[in-house]
Amino acid sequence: MLAAYMKPEPYVLRRDENRETGLSFWITLMREPDPDIALAAGDCIHNLRSALDHIIYELSCHSQQQPIDGTAFPIFRDPANWDSKYRNGKPRISSGLYKLRAVPDAARKRIELLQPFQGYTPMYWQRDELLELHELDIADKHKNLNLAATRLPDISVGYGWDGPPLKVTHVHEGRLSERDEILLLRFDPSVDVQARTQLTTFFEVVFTDPPIEDREVEPTLRNLITAVHSVLTEITSYF
Repeated sequence: MLAAYMKPEPYVLRRDENRETGLSFWITLMREPDPDIALAAGDCIHNLRSALDHIIYELSCHSQQQPIDGTAFPIFRDPANWDSKYRNGKPRISSGLYKLRAVPDAARKRIELLQPFQGYTPMYWQRDELLELHELDIADKHKNLNLAATRLPDISVGYGWDGPPLKVTHVHEGRLSERDEILLLRFDPSVDVQARTQLTTFFEVVFTDPPIEDREVEPTLRNLITAVHSVLTEITSYF
C-alpha cells in the first residue's frame, strides 16, 4: 500500500525564479495516504503482540500437558510488577511470575532479561523494540493509529551544481498538509535565479503517535517484526 501511494508521486514541485526573494522551490501534497495503511499497521502491531502471548500459552500447555489459564508474555517497566505477591506469598495474577508460572525455569529467566526494567544487557535492542510494541498495541486498542500525511526528513533536500557553492536561506523539514503549498527550498538572492539546479526530495509516511512519533512506517514495522521473530525463535527452543 505504501508503494502504491508513492506511484505516481503524491506531490508537485513548483520553481519560482523571483530575483527579489531568491530562487525558490515550493511543494504541494496532492493526496494523503490511504487510511487503510494505518489500519494495516495497527493490525500488524496487534498480531505481533499476540504472537508473543500465544507462544507462552503453547509452552505452558506443553510443559503441563494441560490447558493453563492466565498466561501471557509480560512486558514491564517496573520491576515490582515482575514478582509482586499477595500477602499469602502467592504471585499476583498480574505479575510476570504468575503469567510464566508453567514455563521452564530457563525460559522464564530468559524472558526476565528481556524486560524493560533491566539494565544494559546483550538483548537491549530486543527489549527496546518489545517495549515499543507493547505500548503501541495498548494505544491501538483504544484508538486507531494515526499516520502523518507525509514528512520530509532532515536530509530532505539536495541540489546539484557544477559552479561555486550556492547559499541556501531556507529548507523545509517536517510534515506536509494536503493541498497546502509550502516553501521547500530557497536560495539567497545572490544566486542566479536561472541556475541549473537538481532538486531531490526524500518523502516519508510516518507515525504521529508516541512512542514512535515521526518514525517512518515501513522500517519501524520491519524492526518490530525482526525483534519478535528473534524472541519467538528463542522461546521455541524450550519446547
